[in-house]
Amino acid sequence: MDREYTLDELSEISGVSGRTIRFYQAEKLLAKPARRGRTAIYDDTHAQRLTQIGELGDRGLKLDMIRALVNSDDATETIGEWLGVDATLSVPWSTDRPEVVTHDELVAIFAQHGDPPTGLIGELARHGYITQAPEKSWTIPSPTLLDVALRLRFSGTDIAVAARVHELFRRRIARAVDDAVKLLAESVGEGFAASGSARDIAAAIDVLRPAARDSVSVILATEVERALTALLEAGPELLR
Repeated sequence: MDREYTLDELSEISGVSGRTIRFYQAEKLLAKPARRGRTAIYDDTHAQRLTQIGELGDRGLKLDMIRALVNSDDATETIGEWLGVDATLSVPWSTDRPEVVTHDELVAIFAQHGDPPTGLIGELARHGYITQAPEKSWTIPSPTLLDVALRLRFSGTDIAVAARVHELFRRRIARAVDDAVKLLAESVGEGFAASGSARDIAAAIDVLRPAARDSVSVILATEVERALTALLEAGPELLR
């Protein structure tokens, strides 16, 4: 037999305020309680549902999506599938992670590329490749992008130009990725709550990881080759 709770008791064991519980009922996220005279009676099903709503809300889902998940034919299984998709989404796609280094370690990184020019640290800081950290240390938000910027700098390209190139890539790729993810999501169902779509989306994500890296690498290399060929064909006219 399920335990029974008054509104105050349900609020106490769930940590959800009575006002929020009523709001969930009005939004059809939580079933209405039974009535015993003028007293609302809740049970363990309501407590479990509040836990589910809290978990989904913590993952950043909006009310419409939470409502679709908790009101599906088999809510527990559907929510479990979605949380599995969420775990898949949470796995990092890149090993490039911020690092904190001392001043001497930063200089050693420069030395791998050559004799650093005066003012290099200031240039890198101005364009966000490094940021000042406590105790005379430096944070490198992206060691990979820093390495690329240094290679360009030691080959004669200003850090400012490298930063503009990186920002250009970021903006254009972000737009393409948004469109690609939307297309993939639409192709496997009408959302995470659609029947069977959670498993399909998780599988699609697993395939997308290597496919995205390989596709972007090949397409980028092809387009760079095309642009450089056009530059050479234009000759001095383009460089004036």
